Amino acid sequence: MDSIILNLPQLADYQPAILALTLLCLMVLIQSFLAGVLGLAPGDQVAGMPLKGSHADKSFRVMRTYANSTENLSVFVATVVLAIVAGVDQTWVNWLVGLHVAIRALYWAVYYAGIGKVAAGPRTVTYVMGWLMNLLLAIMAFYAMVV
Repeated sequence: MDSIILNLPQLADYQPAILALTLLCLMVLIQSFLAGVLGLAPGDQVAGMPLKGSHADKSFRVMRTYANSTENLSVFVATVVLAIVAGVDQTWVNWLVGLHVAIRALYWAVYYAGIGKVAAGPRTVTYVMGWLMNLLLAIMAFYAMVV
């Protein structure tokens, strides 16, 4: 079976964004595995229960990073799909999606490593940068649909 991108040439220009989105999904799946290995296996955390500890604990940071990823993934996927359906310029979509994925990877690395202050440090800066990429995509999608 051929890829839908081959059958819908309008999507071909968005292939870098679709590929980056696929990479993001794979990264979240890897985080799910790591949450089990690094967050639950040591016995510091219990699945389905509120987290114990603080940002000083690696298991806490691993579980929080995964939770943050799952909280943000659905709205990002929806925003990307809406931007593509609305016909937002593919250059903008491809760059913003690619930047978002790169920034999310940096966010995870910073959070896993426990770099900087808990609030208003590098983790917050990287989170806000990724959020801004998503916001820009959403605004562009909205604008493309109403204009």
